[in-house]
Amino acid sequence: MKYMPTVIPKDIDKYFYDREKYITQINTNLEMLKIDIANQFLITGYRGVGKTALTKKIISNQSDEFLTTYIDISKIFAKKKGKPSEEEILKEILKKINETLIKRVNILERTKDLILNSINKLKLKNYKFESNASILDIPLPDIEDNYNKLSEFVMELPQKIVDSNKNIKGYIIVIDEFQLIQFVENPEAFFWLIRSYTQEQYNVSYIFTGSVSKTAEIINMINGQTGAFGGRMMQIDLKPFTKEETKTYIEKYSNNIKFDEDGFNQFYNCTRGIPAYINSFCNILPNNEICTPEILKTKLLLNIDQIAILWLDVWGKLSENEKEIIKLLIEKNQLSWTEILDQTGYSKATVSKYIALLNNKGIIEFNNKKYVLTDRMLKTWLKNKEKMDGQYPE
Repeated sequence: MKYMPTVIPKDIDKYFYDREKYITQINTNLEMLKIDIANQFLITGYRGVGKTALTKKIISNQSDEFLTTYIDISKIFAKKKGKPSEEEILKEILKKINETLIKRVNILERTKDLILNSINKLKLKNYKFESNASILDIPLPDIEDNYNKLSEFVMELPQKIVDSNKNIKGYIIVIDEFQLIQFVENPEAFFWLIRSYTQEQYNVSYIFTGSVSKTAEIINMINGQTGAFGGRMMQIDLKPFTKEETKTYIEKYSNNIKFDEDGFNQFYNCTRGIPAYINSFCNILPNNEICTPEILKTKLLLNIDQIAILWLDVWGKLSENEKEIIKLLIEKNQLSWTEILDQTGYSKATVSKYIALLNNKGIIEFNNKKYVLTDRMLKTWLKNKEKMDGQYPE
């Protein structure tokens, strides 16, 4: 029996479908690391559209000439009750670089001496050292002592690793869920920090990826004309599958799911070609009958929590103010900024703050001078919960 994965599988190649044009575009530009040209990337798209799968596919298939490190910013947030600091993000980057080096330690003997020399220099700057943090068994400096020196150490390290190993031509660093960086004390300065080092690094490429609206403030902060990278990043908006791609994908990976014409049209309207929804919806459909619109509607409403599972955690982490704005958009379909201000009764500053947060999280977007929800599945899930339980989820 075939099962369509609802999480990123260990064997990414087994379940990966299409996206060849994106892979070719990104790999062609990553290859330029070999001639000392480092391109930087920003990959955005709807939640569940396959950004993480795409980046993991890309880095897993790189040759041994490239080192790759993957950092998931959401994991840092999951560990923290409050907002993480810039120092904690830098420490996570170091941790992941360490994991990369351990996997390749046999060909990176010179790197250990390089790091040790760098840390010895830091010791002269009154750094304290922690017993539980290390890179290649070398103790790391206490991150709270000197942010400037810590950031210099972390940001310069990837290029130094490449420079010290003639068999390594480039270092690729993926920063997933980058939009969560907005919650550090000064996100704009943090992006400028990264930018300042990439200007002088010719063999290090960063790939930032996240579920954000194309109109999100954080997009301008990192790659707008006045942002840190000033429009120089290669910006890719990962699109959902087309109808034809969705049909072929289901034929290849599902457990013989069949539709009549109206059923498939409804299925596509519900999932919008987003792989996460396609997979979870197909897993609850019968494989021994033709799926009609009636069957789809029944299965969808009975299993909406399973199909919209990626929203359960997101909803639970939203503030009451954010939830209130979402509820209004469900009821009214679309609202202008002024209409949201009038109907919530919030102050102008409060409305601006939470509109920006929802936009940066990819939950709402600005379209034709109105704010709308970006995801119909979120709307369907919330409306169904309100109908069945008499109230929206807590």
